[in-house]
Amino acid sequence: MKLAKLSFYLVAIGALLLSTVSVSSFAAVVDGERNADGTIKKWHRIEVVFDGPQVDESSAVFRNYRLDVTFTSPSGKEYKVPGFFDADGDPANSSATSGNKWKTRFAAGEEGEWNYKVSFVTGKNVAANLSGGTGGTAPDGETGSFKIGPQDKSGKDFRAKGKLEYVGEHYLRFADGDYFIKCGVNSPEVLLEYGEFDGTPGHENDLYSPNIKDWKPGDPTWANEKGKGIIGLINYLSALGLNSHYFLCMNAYGDGKEAWPWTGMDNIDVYDVSKLGQWEVLFTHFDRMGLMVHFQLSESENTNYLEDRDGKGTFSDARKILYRELIARFGHHMAVTWNVGEENQAKGEGFHVPNTHAQRKEFASRIRALTCYQDHITVHNGPGGVFDDIFPQLIGYKDYTGASLQTLVVPRKNMLSNHDEVLRWVEESAASGHKWVVAINEPWWGRRPNNLVDLIRKDVVWGALLAGGHMEFYTGKDDVKHIDYAVHEDCWKPIGHAAKFMNEHLAKDIAGMKPNDDLAIGDDNWALANEGQVYLLYLKNGGEAKVDLSNAAGTTFSVQWFNPRTGGDLIDGTPKTVTGGEENVSLGMPPSTPGQDWVVLLKR
Repeated sequence: MKLAKLSFYLVAIGALLLSTVSVSSFAAVVDGERNADGTIKKWHRIEVVFDGPQVDESSAVFRNYRLDVTFTSPSGKEYKVPGFFDADGDPANSSATSGNKWKTRFAAGEEGEWNYKVSFVTGKNVAANLSGGTGGTAPDGETGSFKIGPQDKSGKDFRAKGKLEYVGEHYLRFADGDYFIKCGVNSPEVLLEYGEFDGTPGHENDLYSPNIKDWKPGDPTWANEKGKGIIGLINYLSALGLNSHYFLCMNAYGDGKEAWPWTGMDNIDVYDVSKLGQWEVLFTHFDRMGLMVHFQLSESENTNYLEDRDGKGTFSDARKILYRELIARFGHHMAVTWNVGEENQAKGEGFHVPNTHAQRKEFASRIRALTCYQDHITVHNGPGGVFDDIFPQLIGYKDYTGASLQTLVVPRKNMLSNHDEVLRWVEESAASGHKWVVAINEPWWGRRPNNLVDLIRKDVVWGALLAGGHMEFYTGKDDVKHIDYAVHEDCWKPIGHAAKFMNEHLAKDIAGMKPNDDLAIGDDNWALANEGQVYLLYLKNGGEAKVDLSNAAGTTFSVQWFNPRTGGDLIDGTPKTVTGGEENVSLGMPPSTPGQDWVVLLKR
């Protein structure tokens, strides 16, 4: 066995001070944030950094080397984590393209002593495979250990809650037991076409300048204070209460055409390690500010791009390596969605060839095999309102954990409403025995949405939530260029209000609640409930609230109101409590503006 220099990096957000501790004759542990007893903090990023072959960005590097590290927890659970080439170890700041640093990133959720073992193999196209290759090159075979202690984060920081994973419910769950209700941002899809990322041509002036003021001292930057605009943007969205952002990480030959992980649009084998290092700074800030990282892995116009260029059947080596590189570099983040493709069954010219059902399944299975966590894996339909060409064939397939719906804000004749469409896939997936996390991820509207704020809030936001689903909002035709997000603040605010309400008051209860609109007496009223325990009612047009409590005889419930238009604290109802046992129990009138929409929460 060749000796190799091995380091662990735990890079805490905003922490740059490093210390080194020897763990064997050839290894050192380096971290930026430890507990007082020297343990690495739980759910904080660990980077295992190896001195390996001295190489530069080239096709051979990304195809012909494969690094994996298997971590074993104190209880004996194993996590196999892919690794990657990282030039000089700090390319985000240096823009280096060559070096001998190879890394694996991981977030450990169990306190105590962990062990690891390294696999580093070579061979033609070995990175496209899950096994095989020739070992013996350092750091292959190296082992070591480290200790994990408690974390100290709180508030929005997702590290306070731990990894968000699929647990067989319609809601993803954090490691601390709280469920997550997504209410986020779908636009612009070209978030990563940012002028201060390396290798992002034509965007010198796309700096999210209106959000530079939202950057705060102590927030991250890279390469001599770059990144303040996009980091400030995440602060802005988080302050509004939004908890997710959808974006394309590969839009070659698509609408934007300038967001990709490579050194050039057609260099599909050569990854830009400095750009990817800068993306990592951004996604780390997502964790800190409480936003899910929603990766859209292909665009409608380039659905078949990698297979066409690579010439390797229906699942190209280039796509397999793309999945490996992205998961290796970013899969450790606390809240991740891997979306196989945008508008994935739409058809057009060139690379605009729909994936087959077999491809979609194969793609999801490869993603599942590469991630050591139960990350959310989904796929997006399109054109808007067309669902039956894609989702029925995937219902029950275990490697998909949800549906990503492109709906229409105003459905056409004979289409289901947004509420009923979400409800359809919630119920059909439950009937299959494999529940899906169902989200509206692009409620299509071809014009500016600001004049439709009431419709969006009622039919899309609360329509999805009361059907047992989630949502992100799409702003229309300015989706494919950079925008001042504040232009659509009237849309973002009620989404943020909904996110705050749902995650503050229902994070522990939501998985046991089911859509049952019959419980909400009256037209255009919806209900989500765990009967006898908790009821959520949405009154689309206000008026007196009435609820069926016939299955809760003798149980007393508190009655509180929430204003979905302005947000804020819960308001005690009049009456403050009601007792179950009747089919038509009055909860009284809204606290104000009785003709507007209101939310009512009943808890035992």
